[in-house]
Amino acid sequence: MSIRLSCPSCNTAFALPVLPEHRRATCPRCGDVFPVRGELVEQTTGASAGANQPRAERARVESLTPAPERPKTTPSLAIGLGILLGLGVLGGAIWFAFGARHNEKPIENAPAPVVAAKPPTELAALGYLRADCNIVFTVQPGPLLDFAARTKQEPREVLAQAGLPEAARNMIEQLGITLPQIDHIAGGLYLGEGEDALRLALVLVLKQPLVDEATFLKALKAKPVAGKKSRHDVVVGRFPLLLARVSPTLWVFGLDEKDFDAVDKSYGPGGSQFRGGVEGQPGVRTMIASVPPEAAVWVTADDERDWTQKPIVRLMEQSPEAKNWLPAMKGGRGGLVAVSFGERPHLRVRVRAANDATGDRVRAYFAARAAETESATSGGSGTAAQFDASFDVTNGGKLLQRFLSDAGQ
Repeated sequence: MSIRLSCPSCNTAFALPVLPEHRRATCPRCGDVFPVRGELVEQTTGASAGANQPRAERARVESLTPAPERPKTTPSLAIGLGILLGLGVLGGAIWFAFGARHNEKPIENAPAPVVAAKPPTELAALGYLRADCNIVFTVQPGPLLDFAARTKQEPREVLAQAGLPEAARNMIEQLGITLPQIDHIAGGLYLGEGEDALRLALVLVLKQPLVDEATFLKALKAKPVAGKKSRHDVVVGRFPLLLARVSPTLWVFGLDEKDFDAVDKSYGPGGSQFRGGVEGQPGVRTMIASVPPEAAVWVTADDERDWTQKPIVRLMEQSPEAKNWLPAMKGGRGGLVAVSFGERPHLRVRVRAANDATGDRVRAYFAARAAETESATSGGSGTAAQFDASFDVTNGGKLLQRFLSDAGQ
């Protein structure tokens, strides 16, 4: 006997072979996770003891069965993703974000994507990050959910295949926020020295205001900050953070008040406050300008100083994974990894080398990989090198993994 359900978020009808013991279901279309209550269930034909129960008795049993509570935690999906993408700069971003193998096959004659990504110039969250960020990333769930629907996959499966750890995949759901509720997430890190060896801000932008802000704040163990309007001390995992409520749909997390320099200013969408962007000057803003407008996931980094001399990076020297890509960071100053999920996923990788000679070597390497990869191109000049290719989900992870492995050599 199968169980037919209707998603309360997008009204998609689907079936489960059995009723899960935890009485929760995941919508295959939008990814919403919801409790299976009596009014959402329509059982298909088939003999069962329950089918022969009197209606009044079945109703009484359902009324006595408590709906499972949504697990509570924190928005550590953004925190975790920021740490993974940020501290890894380019090599770590490639490995953690896209390094896992993809097993699904593209569907022939797939329809045009229902949800398109917003270009960086329209992302409001970027305007709430510190101006001195040397690492910036964004994630837009909409195109990812659309891709999952077109390839007939569970959204969580897509995230898993993208290399996102299971613990991180659970965090937004446990907080009580579903992926369809999120417009975009942006994060900014500054890796420096001394007291500012690490600055971090994460911005969560929702499509609509939260139905119950009190529950959201309770999950964060939030305590109002005396004398600071719309500020709360919160706990994210084991880490104490500061939360700023900018509006009912925009929330900013930081280490302390220093990370909120941009919260009370009007920088606007697009990250106009970041360094670079004028006559091709190096900087995060220049890197963001090269993000494809349809990219749903991207991370960029840029700094004039040697990344390997930064205290946070040096702490990672003992990590076995870091040994592959830390040597390459010494010859690099900036970079970009961006993935689009249109009818055919697309990858862009850009590197700003420390000098022209290193730039020549990187371009030669990209040209060799482009010759081996269908529909791939490479280019650049001076310190800049770029690689573009259709992101074949059956081997795209292998390509990026190879980039990372070869970078250490």
